[in-house]
Amino acid sequence: MLLVAAFFSALFLSFILTPLGTRAAWAVGFLDHPEARKLHTAATALLGGAVVFVSALAAWLLVYSLLGHAEVREAVFLLTGGLIALGLGLWDDRFGMNPILKLIGQSVAAATAILSGAVPDLGLPVALSATLTMVGLVALMNAVNFLDNMNGVVGGLAAIMMAGFAWTSVARGAMGLAAAQLAVAGACIGFLRYNFPSARIFLGDAGSLFLGYSLGASALLAFEGAPHGWGRVGALMMLAYPAFDMFFVVVNRLREGRKVYVGGKDHSNHRLASVIRCQTTTVLLLWLGGAALCASGLAVLQLNQPLPALALSGLWIILFLWAGARLSSVPTTKAPAQTASAVRH
Repeated sequence: MLLVAAFFSALFLSFILTPLGTRAAWAVGFLDHPEARKLHTAATALLGGAVVFVSALAAWLLVYSLLGHAEVREAVFLLTGGLIALGLGLWDDRFGMNPILKLIGQSVAAATAILSGAVPDLGLPVALSATLTMVGLVALMNAVNFLDNMNGVVGGLAAIMMAGFAWTSVARGAMGLAAAQLAVAGACIGFLRYNFPSARIFLGDAGSLFLGYSLGASALLAFEGAPHGWGRVGALMMLAYPAFDMFFVVVNRLREGRKVYVGGKDHSNHRLASVIRCQTTTVLLLWLGGAALCASGLAVLQLNQPLPALALSGLWIILFLWAGARLSSVPTTKAPAQTASAVRH
């Protein structure tokens, strides 16, 4: 019941605080203004990430006071690293940031997960394993940041994935961590009321970096907490779509001789939307795909056998390769303008 309380209290807080966050963003100038590479035609509030974090933290603290002797160390590291990522993104949203400084800040956030002791055994020296883990976390933070380019995509996928990771936490008895993960999922759903299908407020870099860190740290903790064996592949499988989209964008921009870091409307979801001709349907399909990936990952974790791990991994790899090849041939055309849709990466 306490885990359910974490989810619904965060959802409720996010639902009632998001309009306040929208007003605050207008009051202090946290706004995303229209640009040539963006779809929205009016300035839009950018404090959605802060609202999601505050709602999740408040809900978790409420439940924490009732958890008794539950282990909460992992949850503290999850939320601490998330706070660092949030602060980094807030600064970037308001003032902009040098890419090198941003990378350093992301590395500091990722280091909190390493300090929690969740360094996977990769058969390498500990220092090298920790370095590779940090690189992976930073890459995922940027992948989610890249993917925050259409109303509801990141908020919905993060809610689904965090709920999936909460399931793995419950399975190994990490109730404090599960409460934090469900609180983040609930806060995302409450936020979606104001972000999808039309948006009065965006997550901003603050929200996408916070959620990217939360997802990466959750995957790392699920990987490290699972029994040794093939089941650990499932923790990585759950995050396959953000990784695919980043790989898709980087490969196509390099192939076309374009700078990787210059934003555009060339992501996998943009091209899919131009084929379907409906952004709302596109986002719903991506949520469905995220749920399928979570179900696959949870099945692999639970079974911990080579056959299901190899079969499901192979199936998803083939599907992504096929989708990447098909979508790469779709022209990157400007989608119909919407009042509050953003393409920032």
